[in-house]
Amino acid sequence: MESFVRYRNILLLVVFVSSVNSLPYDVHWLGGPTIIDREIKPNKETIDIYCYSGCNKNLFVLWQTVKFNLKIKNDEFNQYIGENPEDVYKDYTENSYGWAVVNPFQKKSYKSISIDLFTPTCMAIDTKHRHSIELHIQRVDMWRVLLMALGLVLIFSSKALSGNPVFFYVCGVLVGVSASFLLLVYYFSKLLPRKTLTYGILIGGWTVGVYLIRQAWENVQSILMSYQVYMFWYTLIVTFVSFVVCYRIGPPKNQRSKNLVMWTLQVIGAIMIFFSSQYREASTMVCVLALCIKYFPQTWLYRVQAYWRRKFPPQRRLLTSEEYYEEGARETKRALDNLRQYCSSPDCKQWSVIMKISDAKRFASFVEGNSHLSDDEVMDYESYAFSLERDKPVANSTRAYDISDDDSSTDDEDYL
Repeated sequence: MESFVRYRNILLLVVFVSSVNSLPYDVHWLGGPTIIDREIKPNKETIDIYCYSGCNKNLFVLWQTVKFNLKIKNDEFNQYIGENPEDVYKDYTENSYGWAVVNPFQKKSYKSISIDLFTPTCMAIDTKHRHSIELHIQRVDMWRVLLMALGLVLIFSSKALSGNPVFFYVCGVLVGVSASFLLLVYYFSKLLPRKTLTYGILIGGWTVGVYLIRQAWENVQSILMSYQVYMFWYTLIVTFVSFVVCYRIGPPKNQRSKNLVMWTLQVIGAIMIFFSSQYREASTMVCVLALCIKYFPQTWLYRVQAYWRRKFPPQRRLLTSEEYYEEGARETKRALDNLRQYCSSPDCKQWSVIMKISDAKRFASFVEGNSHLSDDEVMDYESYAFSLERDKPVANSTRAYDISDDDSSTDDEDYL
């Protein structure tokens, strides 16, 4: 009996292993930055599927970007993407029946695609050429950081930008150029046969419309690349015309118009912050926090500051004697310059001032830039300061010795 149970377990294990190994695809789970080189084997019957398992939501992935990069010499490959290996293999088998040869609505393949950070994503490549698959994890995507920073700038600077003439002209020129391209598309759309296009969309469904829009966009891109000189001159002329129109209209002066511009900028900034990260909860929190700070009442802020100063008053530092003399000299000089400037201005009634003072010549000399003290007054002040310095104890002051050699020799002779 024991031998029978043992043989049965071995048989079940063999059947399980054979069933696992009989899968028509090989799954490669990638959990970090990885590069896999692939050589095409003619006898290989399975397809390689590369899967990214996703990551947990935390603030360290706020500006993170994950990409699947395909390195191949040509564009002869098909790409299949899904949330799990089964979906990818299903798309691969449906495409292998020959429908892809005549299928104009097949999704376009790209050599670099961004994938969701938190959702498992699988990808398979069908090609006959040598290639390599890279899972590129960019911890800090500078474009996402720049997008969030620009959104914050728009929110906090919206009030200043709403009345800025330079910003008005720049936005007006951009809107004018964009509107001109839309008008070109509108007039060119009138040249298309409407009935044939309508019947095609009705018969083929929305996929025909998507296909036609994609083909039209690719044609527009090829036209822009082929006629760069004409497009440059067209953009330059439209820019000049838009600037002339904006200059004629002028920046908005009505406060309600400025409010509309301010609110529009804040909405654009909030949208930029929201789409700057795949962690939507965190980006939404940043957006809400920025708007709350923007519209936080100033009176409440002043109350919080006053309460903080009452509870934690700043420590006052007393000035030293040298700082006291330096500040006195600096403030005196600034006050004299202000007084001299006022006396030279038309606001000052010079004749009335001259009638009230005893020495008009000295006042005129002061206004012209000379010193407000005479030589005798300077000598009296220096003698008085010197006497005060000599009366101080030697241990507490060294300024009594900061005199010239001539003065010291004179004092020695007088003392003797």
